[in-house]
Amino acid sequence: MLLIISPILNSFSYISASAAYNSEGAVSYANAWALDRNPNYPSFSADCTNFVSQAMHEGGTLPFDKQNGWYCEKVLWWWNWGTAWSVANDLYKYLSNSQRGTILGKWNPDQQTDTNNNLKRGDILFYDWNKDGTYDHAAIVVDYGRDAYRPDIIGDLQNQHTTDYYHAV
Repeated sequence: MLLIISPILNSFSYISASAAYNSEGAVSYANAWALDRNPNYPSFSADCTNFVSQAMHEGGTLPFDKQNGWYCEKVLWWWNWGTAWSVANDLYKYLSNSQRGTILGKWNPDQQTDTNNNLKRGDILFYDWNKDGTYDHAAIVVDYGRDAYRPDIIGDLQNQHTTDYYHAV
């Protein structure tokens, strides 16, 4: 089962997807490419959703869905991709489609003092940095533990691109 998490500036909403998804494979891919770009894909200046889509496709074994805009392909010397592949808000809409998943709820650390125990390895996080209802960023949960760069932080560890960083949520 794929669990998609959507933080609205640290608020999370859950989407459970029914498609076959290899969450451990997605985590392995995310760990392998968290601090680098896979040369088999285009690289964007805002690369977060491209990175998450790659993890879902390459490691998570989800097939391209060209009809619904979730694909990335090289044609001769240029790249074609759909907005669901490369734009966080469009990926969120794609995954929350009733045929691919169901929104289950939200989590907001400002309203809850404990950790989010529902997060699992391979879950996808969406962030609304501007609090405008549009998701601006995507990341993938890779573990629960101590942040290697900030040992005082323990929590759900995520990998992401744009500013390549591995840290606790």
